[in-house]
Amino acid sequence: MAKSFLRNVSDQLIGSNSKTTDVQIVQAVNHFDDEHSKLLKFKREFDKYTQAMLVFDNASFRFFDFIRSLSDSSWPQQQTLDQLCIDIGRIRNEHLQYLNKHMSSNINVLFDTFEKTKSHIGEQYRIQHDYDKTRRQYQSSIKREEQIKVDRIKNDLDQLKSALHLINRELRNDLDKFHLDVQSHYKKNIIELFDIHGHFYKNSHKFCSQFVERLQRNPSTNLDNNNNNNENNDSNENDFEKEKQSPTEDSNKKKPDCIPFSQLKRTDYKILHEARVIHDYEAENEDEINLVKDEYIYVISFYKEEDNERDDGWEYAEKSDGTIGLFPVNFAVRLYDNEEKTIDNNK
Repeated sequence: MAKSFLRNVSDQLIGSNSKTTDVQIVQAVNHFDDEHSKLLKFKREFDKYTQAMLVFDNASFRFFDFIRSLSDSSWPQQQTLDQLCIDIGRIRNEHLQYLNKHMSSNINVLFDTFEKTKSHIGEQYRIQHDYDKTRRQYQSSIKREEQIKVDRIKNDLDQLKSALHLINRELRNDLDKFHLDVQSHYKKNIIELFDIHGHFYKNSHKFCSQFVERLQRNPSTNLDNNNNNNENNDSNENDFEKEKQSPTEDSNKKKPDCIPFSQLKRTDYKILHEARVIHDYEAENEDEINLVKDEYIYVISFYKEEDNERDDGWEYAEKSDGTIGLFPVNFAVRLYDNEEKTIDNNK
């Protein structure tokens, strides 16, 4: 009679299966795994995209540099064409650099969010494992009719059951909120991505349109006539050179070169995290950067492993002005997501 009663109580308390499961939790965790895989693919595809853009930009640089060579210095608009080439190269590089920095930062924020939720899931797994293990011990003790052991394990089982119910409830809410937050973040990224591209193409169109409009207003190939026309159109030419040199000076002057990408600000890197400088540092070598206490920098890693070679205790970073170089790691501390930046208004 006693044995049958204890077994009935056990079945009512914990069920007859050897392992407990929460269907909602299982489905939510599976969804979480799918979202994590999607984020990993997002990062891979974005890295491929930025690398393809870099290849395309270098090809564009070479092509337009060749286009410039088709006309000689006797053409009155040669200097304007040279300046246009430089401007387009500059805004193209600024666009790629900003896109890489901004989107990489957003992706890193998403990864941090995933890690926090993953930690909570791991805690739930641990509690469920302990609960199932204690539950099996309880059933085994009932079969052997070890009343003292049954009472002790029953107390442990009750505590674990309460902890499991609590973390399951929290995790269900957290995973639902996590999915909504991730979707909101993705939508924000999509809007920002097209906005960044829109500004780039808008600026490119502006420079090219002004160049074409200038040629249509002044089709003359005579430099003297061009200079006379320039005097009447100065108000419409703010983005190009307003002063033209004499024919002799123009023919003797070497055409300015477009800035090659190797000399522009680098974009072949990803941002690891943001950091706050805690000590001033004055660069001692050309590959180092100056640091000012309380400024913020981005710790970076280059895509090519050989570019990341450095001594122990040093990392590469990018400053707010786009300068990239080495700095001693003990001169800055990582800025975590829950920290707020403090701005010194006296600077």
